[in-house]
Amino acid sequence: MRIAIALAIILGASGAALAADPAAEIPVASTYNWSGAYAGLHTGHSWGDGDGVYLVGGIQVETANLNADGFMLGGQVGYNWQFGSVVAGIEGDLAFSNADGNDNIFGFPGGVAPVATTHSEIDYLGSITGRLGYAVDRALFYAKGGVGFTRLEITDISLGGFNNASGKESVAGWTLGAGVEYALNDNWTVKGEYQFYQFSPNLTLLNPGGTEFRTYDDNFDVHAIKIGFNYKF
Repeated sequence: MRIAIALAIILGASGAALAADPAAEIPVASTYNWSGAYAGLHTGHSWGDGDGVYLVGGIQVETANLNADGFMLGGQVGYNWQFGSVVAGIEGDLAFSNADGNDNIFGFPGGVAPVATTHSEIDYLGSITGRLGYAVDRALFYAKGGVGFTRLEITDISLGGFNNASGKESVAGWTLGAGVEYALNDNWTVKGEYQFYQFSPNLTLLNPGGTEFRTYDDNFDVHAIKIGFNYKF
């Protein structure tokens, strides 16, 4: 549902921007030069989830559900090359995230009542992506894809509130996204985009004494809605 709302906002914003210019009511070839280097800032909201397994000695002993939700703030740099109305580019971005949340741990197999809870945190989100888009007047509609980065922290909280284990791991994965960017003038642009990331952490949780307690092993998916601006040099 949140993804559908995000795409509606992005597409609606782009439509409003085009409608503001009577000459843009009928799509025309790009009148703006997107080629060149740019840098900017973005903010937004990210949320992640994972339905993974807790392993001990390579054997599943529990099922761990992860959830994290929160604010993000960061920046991006990139370079575009324009060929008629087609725009290709490369972009790197990095954002601080305060996304966190709690969920349940169930015994395996067949657990129906939680045996403990998890607290998950996403410390940052980054990516290096290629972009490919189509320019219509001053609007650029684009898709992107490449390598994503994050640091995931998990704390296993026992129901009795003792012997909590925790661990953190920086991990790379893949990412895809789409968005629209609109040129306000020759240098400044605004944008909105949705981006999906998938990571496959193998994260070891340690007891307070430093001994291994559990290993979380499975996918962790992250969604992000971003709005931002760029300055083209």
